[in-house]
Amino acid sequence: PNQIEIVKKFFEKFKKENTVILIDPVMGDNGKLYPAYSLTLSEKMRNLIKYADILTPNLTEACILTDMAYNENMGDEELFLICNKLSAIGPQNIVISGLEREGCFINYVYESGKEPQIICEAKVGTSRAGTGDVFSSIIAADVVNGKSLIDAVSHASAFISKALKYTVELNIPETDGICFEEFLKEI
Repeated sequence: PNQIEIVKKFFEKFKKENTVILIDPVMGDNGKLYPAYSLTLSEKMRNLIKYADILTPNLTEACILTDMAYNENMGDEELFLICNKLSAIGPQNIVISGLEREGCFINYVYESGKEPQIICEAKVGTSRAGTGDVFSSIIAADVVNGKSLIDAVSHASAFISKALKYTVELNIPETDGICFEEFLKEI
């Protein structure tokens, strides 16, 4: 909780008109908080996300932040409702990441005032630690460099898919994360 207060003060001091703040809340997965996360920390994160220009929660995190019940099979209407609740807190651009549907990894992209879009990449292997970090980093870099949010999410999704395929081909244990370094020159 103290770290979130430090980040909040940083945002308040340094955010300017052309600053882009992307927050990936990293709170939990599969409908549950991570063991190191407390309800107090969750509440602090809810207060921090108001500073985000772009928010990239997975479904678990989006549900926790909006006090909605987790259901891994949520439809587009429920995802839209979650995004509306999140945008009422502050962020106007939201990407609910890592959804799985019909053999695809789905990213639900919500931009306030626009029709939500879905970016789909073929599912490759299983979820791995580090994919969210790489995903959010590519989005942040692309948006800062002038790409639209949709183009940034498409780019990040394709990059993650390619890196996951390579990781699976190398038979890297799931606990060792994702092999993305070979493809950094493509970013």
